[in-house]
Amino acid sequence: MKRIQTGIPGLDGLIEGGFPNPSSILLTGPTGSAKTVLGLQYLYKGALDFDEPGFMVNIAGYNTTLQWYAEKFSWDIPKMQQKGKLVFSSYDPIDFEKFEFRTLHSEIIVQLGKIIDQIGAKRIVIDSVTPLGQSINDQAHFRTLLYYLSRALKEKGCTTVFIAETHGADLTQFGVEQHVMDGVIEMSLSQRDPHEGTLSHTLMVRKMLATQFPMAKYLVDFNENGVQLATGYY
Repeated sequence: MKRIQTGIPGLDGLIEGGFPNPSSILLTGPTGSAKTVLGLQYLYKGALDFDEPGFMVNIAGYNTTLQWYAEKFSWDIPKMQQKGKLVFSSYDPIDFEKFEFRTLHSEIIVQLGKIIDQIGAKRIVIDSVTPLGQSINDQAHFRTLLYYLSRALKEKGCTTVFIAETHGADLTQFGVEQHVMDGVIEMSLSQRDPHEGTLSHTLMVRKMLATQFPMAKYLVDFNENGVQLATGYY
């Protein structure tokens, strides 16, 4: 099976060299668990180190936040944009409410497909699908949308990271997102010692197509280059 390196130090070694390529990966976790920065690093390192163009779709977008991450980690994102290696687009969930559900997935695929074809994108991050699910407000319809979107992006040869919010102790907010994905990675804010009151960022691979991986939590470290997994289990 072909693999695409994630650009996250320590992660590829857990999943036999990288994400299956093409594939759809769900990256889920609570607010503040570093989902967006990991997704952005996947795109940036792909463009910088592997010459693989990337496309980030912000739903209920926040481009100012992305700029802050770029400055914090010394990522020259504007240079990659000028080279046509990175593209960012923002959408409001309201933009999709004018379409009937039976045509919604087609409209989204057409809009994304134009940019994918334009830059030859190999990596995509959708951040996040949760507002889209809230606007649809129907569990079965949301699952169908994710299925068709995932399939269409794989047919274009893309490996896509779908970011989603957790809901309490549940892995996802709607309970369907993980079932239509090839892989699931859970980001968490974990408390090792309940008496200390401090939280640590952790990552756990929950599912990965045709891949052997350890079912264990790993600490996530931050440095000037972005995020990386610490050696050893959490």
